[in-house]
Amino acid sequence: MNRIIGIPSDGPETSDNVSPHFGHCNYFVGMEIYDAGKFKKVFALPNGGHSNCMEPVINMKQRNVTDMILTGIGMRPFMGFQQVNINLFQGINGSIEKNIRMLIEGQLTSLNNSSCGDNSEHAHTH
Repeated sequence: MNRIIGIPSDGPETSDNVSPHFGHCNYFVGMEIYDAGKFKKVFALPNGGHSNCMEPVINMKQRNVTDMILTGIGMRPFMGFQQVNINLFQGINGSIEKNIRMLIEGQLTSLNNSSCGDNSEHAHTH
């Protein structure tokens, strides 16, 4: 089964960086992984804003996203992804392509908690 990986990013290209915060990204990019390690872009959606934290979660689910690579996410969307059974991985600062390659190679770890907030070891500024 092919996997579709959702990634909040600064731009629509695979050379663009992963955004430091899920809800504040410029784009949501979808990358399909197929044939044991090949990948291609399947969507690049501008983030026009949202009225609640679940809108982008539902949008990713409707696009058959199976996994997300994130460098920062708040508690509500984090819980939303758990509710819709989308796996979360802790991304690194860098390009979409670099993060996808690291995921394929098993170098990204599961994200087991929100990573935006005052008490997080992964907290960052926006």
